[in-house]
Amino acid sequence: MSYIEQWKALSSRIRGLMQVGELHAHYLTVRSSDTYGRAKRLRDHSASILTALTTFRDRFQHVLPSEASDVIIRFLGEVTPFIRGDDNGTPDTRQEQVWAALVMLAGFETEMSFVLSDTQQHIRARSERAFAHLQRLIVVDQTTRAQWQAAFKEGEVACEKLGAVHLLLHGIWAFKISATGERTDLVFQETVSDLTAEERYADGLVLTEWKTAAPGDNAGQRFADARSQARRYAQGALAGNELTAYRYAIVVSSQHVPVPADTADGTVVYRHINVAVDPQSPSRSRGSRSHVE
Repeated sequence: MSYIEQWKALSSRIRGLMQVGELHAHYLTVRSSDTYGRAKRLRDHSASILTALTTFRDRFQHVLPSEASDVIIRFLGEVTPFIRGDDNGTPDTRQEQVWAALVMLAGFETEMSFVLSDTQQHIRARSERAFAHLQRLIVVDQTTRAQWQAAFKEGEVACEKLGAVHLLLHGIWAFKISATGERTDLVFQETVSDLTAEERYADGLVLTEWKTAAPGDNAGQRFADARSQARRYAQGALAGNELTAYRYAIVVSSQHVPVPADTADGTVVYRHINVAVDPQSPSRSRGSRSHVE
């Protein structure tokens, strides 16, 4: 189970406890006594959530976004005294501790969900920057341009490998799909089922399909071929930092070619990227700029 899925379960548990707390508060307005120890049970459930949250942090510490880890650590430090304090206080004091803990749990759940929901846009922004950087690097750096021209002559696989290495510099682990719909490492051309190792060093995992378009080829058809192959991806067991809403169809060409607009297919959007290995000029009206507007 990925950390996103695990957090959804924890989040539901916290929100459920909030509802129980509201029910307890309603009873107190009718009868101020707590003969059967409802507050103590709320406190015990809160302590159980803290234990689960600590386990969550320890299990996913290598793949959680740093901001999410900071939120957890700060929250645990603030709320623990209220939940795991001693029982020597008055009933009113203990009641206040329970309410304080519930309010803090509610605030934490909101903040944590926001931090993790923003992960997808963070990964997309990194991917877009990586592609824009690649095109500009080809324009200004002779060595990079020569490498890509050689890869273009060698073929699609060589471009995939070179592109994957560049994306990794930006924290993006790019993969493609095999004929059976499984993830494939672009550099080593191996099927990859367990992405735990990649999650430890990559900020995001992104599906890419690379094609080459020689002069005279129908570039639009090459983009369509890339989309067609990307559709084989069924998204089985998802990694926590996998970009799920966007897939990239990339065509490597000698000079810039027309780039299709984004294409939506259900919940997935296909982004089209053109990498020109011998661009005539670093035109801002063509090529990579059209992908980020």
